[in-house]
Amino acid sequence: MSRISDLAKWMIEHPSAIREIMTLVAEFEKHPEKWPRRLIYLAGGWPQDPPPETLRDKLREIINNDELWKKGARYSPTVGYPDTLEAVANYEKEIWGRKIDINNLVFGLGSSEQIGAVFLALINPGDEVILTSPGYLNYKRQLDLELKLKAKVRYWRIINKDGLFDPDFDTLQNEVISDKTKLIIITTPGNPDGQVWNDEQVRAVMDIAEDRSIYVLFDLAYRAFIYNEDNVPKYLSKAPGEWDIWSCTLSKELRIPGWRASYLIIPEDIKRSLDTIEQARTLAPTSIIQITLEKFFKDKSVLHDLSIFYKKGAEKYRLAAQKTIQLLREIPNIGILEPHGGFYVFFDVSSYDRDSKRIWKELINQYQVALAPGIDFNGFDGWLRLSFAPVIESMELLEEGLNRIKEFFNSYKGSK
Repeated sequence: MSRISDLAKWMIEHPSAIREIMTLVAEFEKHPEKWPRRLIYLAGGWPQDPPPETLRDKLREIINNDELWKKGARYSPTVGYPDTLEAVANYEKEIWGRKIDINNLVFGLGSSEQIGAVFLALINPGDEVILTSPGYLNYKRQLDLELKLKAKVRYWRIINKDGLFDPDFDTLQNEVISDKTKLIIITTPGNPDGQVWNDEQVRAVMDIAEDRSIYVLFDLAYRAFIYNEDNVPKYLSKAPGEWDIWSCTLSKELRIPGWRASYLIIPEDIKRSLDTIEQARTLAPTSIIQITLEKFFKDKSVLHDLSIFYKKGAEKYRLAAQKTIQLLREIPNIGILEPHGGFYVFFDVSSYDRDSKRIWKELINQYQVALAPGIDFNGFDGWLRLSFAPVIESMELLEEGLNRIKEFFNSYKGSK
């Protein structure tokens, strides 16, 4: 019998729902004959449309240049090459209007890895982290892993009883925050809810945090997918402050989740702690990717094309969201939280069954449609998350999946 750690046992007992679904998808792809019909995967939050072609061009330049090819095979500094950080600062300035000094930047191996490093840099055993409910499902597991189950999570409900996005700041300040609170995490646009926090809401969070000396981490994974460009919030161009941390993954906006490329915008006084922590955890981010992105982000013509790429991409995803909402509305007695950005539509099915995991399993087994259960998004049971990102290049699959969902609820015999 294997003698694994108690922490490993706990993680086995609390797996990631999304990664477990990926195991199911892999099984389907290997043995499709086991299923009555094709599995339609509407669960994962990663884009299937291709990266900008100019990114491949820059990678070719690196590969074909002997000196850059050799440099790309070597270790970089733990926080990233200075030239890469300068290029990232240029990208932030030209695309997002944010002026940043490289002393406020740390390059890394994806936002999941870097957020784990933030936990280690800021959180002590017994400290508390505030997560939104609903909210991204992996923060809690990461915190449990990094702090070995010795930190606590408190949840701040941001969807009211009427199913509307309505963060209550009095509740945050008077009921959720305690004297042990060290960090608040906000995802905007949201996962799973697709809501874009406005400037007043972000300012309200920051006012409370600054008054109580609490860090706020803003996860901007979906910032390039805000549907209405006239409503892009000003905080996306905010200069870094004393208590705010900005997690910027390139997985979604550049469509390169397999590259594991990200960066943090941080207060300068915590950069050394992240540097030394990552020296022991990851050693260094990938050099060839850094060099490619350096060339990419310093090219004016590329950034011009990238701005257009983002606008077209946001419109493509807006239309997919619109199509999803249109077809979901044909199902009686569900509540739909209309998204304003991102990849997801979050909808309330509690009039059919409050057990979202039961619905999730039956949809897969009976109708071969994979969604994500709301219970896994910080306890928001009775809701389901649909992601149209996996089928963004094939709207006919999205429509077929939604028609199967409609059939499922028309015949559903579950308990309320």
